Parts: sequence; C-alpha cells; structure tokens
Amino acid sequence: MSTRRHPLDGVRADGWFDRVLGGVPALGRLCAGIGEALVALSLVAGYRIISASVDRTTNAVSELQWVRDVPGGTEVQGSGTPDELRDEVIVVLTEDEETTALRGRVDDDALRAVVGMRTILLAPLFGIDMRAVLIGDAGTLLALGADDGEVEVPLPEVRKFLRARVVEVLRAARPRTVAVDLAQLDAVREAGAEGRDDDVLSVMAPQFGALVAFLRTPDGAAMGPEGRAVVARALVALGRSLMRIERMDECGDALRLAAQYAQDGPAAPEVYLCLGESLLATARAAEAIGPLRRATALDPSLRPRVLPLLARCYLDTGRAVAAAGLIESLRAAGHDVTALEAKASAALGEAWAPWRRACEGRRPVVVPIDGTVVSAEG
Repeated sequence: MSTRRHPLDGVRADGWFDRVLGGVPALGRLCAGIGEALVALSLVAGYRIISASVDRTTNAVSELQWVRDVPGGTEVQGSGTPDELRDEVIVVLTEDEETTALRGRVDDDALRAVVGMRTILLAPLFGIDMRAVLIGDAGTLLALGADDGEVEVPLPEVRKFLRARVVEVLRAARPRTVAVDLAQLDAVREAGAEGRDDDVLSVMAPQFGALVAFLRTPDGAAMGPEGRAVVARALVALGRSLMRIERMDECGDALRLAAQYAQDGPAAPEVYLCLGESLLATARAAEAIGPLRRATALDPSLRPRVLPLLARCYLDTGRAVAAAGLIESLRAAGHDVTALEAKASAALGEAWAPWRRACEGRRPVVVPIDGTVVSAEG
C-alpha cells in the first residue's frame, strides 16, 4: 500500500485562541485571574466558564461556574475552584480521543475526523506545526514542521506528547503560594487577648516563615486590606506573647512583619503601638517615639494609652520639658502620674516646683503629639 499525503492547510487551527480572545474581551480578564493555560485548555475540553467570584481578602479568583458541552448536544453545569476545574480538564484531555479511519471522499471534515479536533486545537497551543497527514503501511503519521524541513511522527505519539504537555502546564499553573487560613489567624488574636501565650505560639511560630514568603508572592501583594489586617493582628498577638516571655528579638521580627502586612490599614495603629511598647521595653526609647506618634496619628483614640508611653520616652531621652507637658495633660485626664512625676521632678530639679504652681488651678496644658508645650495658662 502506497503512502497517501493529505495536506492539512484547511484543517489546522493556528492562532485560534488569539482570535477567541480578540472576539470575547471578558476572556482576557479571566486569563488575568486564572491564567491563559487554564482558559485555553478548558475551551479545548469543552468547558465554557460563565462566571468567576473573587475573594475580597486576597483579590484572587475563588469560585468558577461553567458549562460543559457533552456528546449528544447537551450541556452539564458545574462549579468549583480554579484548582477543581484544572483537575477536571486534565481528566478530559488525557482520555483517548475518538477518531475514524479515512474512507471514501477526502475533504477537510474527513481529515478532522482522522486527526481529531482535540489534537488540532492543542497542537498550535504547544507550538506544533501540522502540515499533512500521511496514511500508509506504517499507519497514520503527521508531517510536522521542523527547523530543517519536516519530520514524520506517528499520530499516537503526537497525542501522547500533547497529553503530557497538558498535565505539565496545568500542574505548573497550580498556585504554589502559601495558604493563609484567615479564620485560624483571627482565633489567634482572641487567644492573645486572653493571655493564652502557648496557644498563640503553637499556631504562629510554625507559620512565621510561611507568612514572610507569602507576602512576597503575587497573592500576598494582591491581598486586600481586610485580609492584611487579620494577618497583622495575629502577628501583633505573637509579638505580645513573645514580649511577655522576653524573647525580644523574635518579637521585633514579628512586629516588623506585621507592619508590612498592615501598611496604613485598619490594623496599623495597633501594630505601631505594640512596636513602640516593645522598643521601650528594650531601652530603645528614642526609637519608640516614632511608632508611638504614628499610632496616634492613625487613630487618635489611642492617645490615653500612648501618651504615658511617650512621656516615658521623653524622660528617658532627656526631653523633660516635653514630658512635663504630657504629664499635665495626663493628670487633667485622670491618669495616675505619680511615677512619671517623680522622674520629671528629678530631671527638672528646681524648675519643677514653679512649673507645678503655674499649672495648678489653670486649664489643662495643651500638648500636641510631638510633645511641644503650647500653653500652661488658663
């Protein structure tokens, strides 16, 4: 039996996916969310994605709804995560493709039936240039374009190669980023508030390295403010637990990571307050002033907690006059300033008594957050 060569010029589907993207702009946005590979290969497998839900905490696609065309002209609806769709597509595209032998009149439809539509659509996605189908004693071969002309490859070998590439590409597209369990991290904050340091450490210590890595991934960078706040507050709970057991270096690492997650979001004031407290606890009063001032700038309601700490910072760094102004503000607000007053009196010496006489009976001293005394008179 002689070998018959049938050109595939009217059968090949070069550039089909680009044409689909050009005609359906929504698919381009979907590719940005779940990747071109999954979108293209799901179309080859007969899936049409009809909607995508985005997780507001990570800005990642969390749920898809799709319709699959099945033999007989019917449609089957389904839904799931992008990973679940990947798994389904792999199953479909690694099944044996039904084809027919070439009989009778040879036209494009007959050639499509021989090669298989799945193979025709997959080939250009993986750079295979199908030029002709050869039918003879050696079975069915495909003539494929190569750098030095053409190579003839058995059709089953081409299909085997394509199946392997499908699995490779879809598995490579599966996210390898760290999974962040926000519900678990939210529970960590509650454990920290109740002083259950062992519970905090048992959950957070093993995850610390993973949280560092996650922040550097695209998913971490795209995380929304609510998700960032949950992670940051869990890291603050870790920092406070480490502070209580005097592991201050690790505490600093946890709080610096918390600041990176928090940015200027809802958890930022709490992060900077805790960072200031940890710096003050390690005799780094000068460094503590900046985070403490930032905490009150972001959330003025923290002033009752921050001002006593700032007064200590000013006293420890030789800024006794600024500390004295804060002490008067705290006294007027009903705070116990006995310890702070003793240190300020020792620092100011003879100037302390006249200062107190000037303040008694007059309106509270007005002191901005930077510690500059504006007025001590009524």
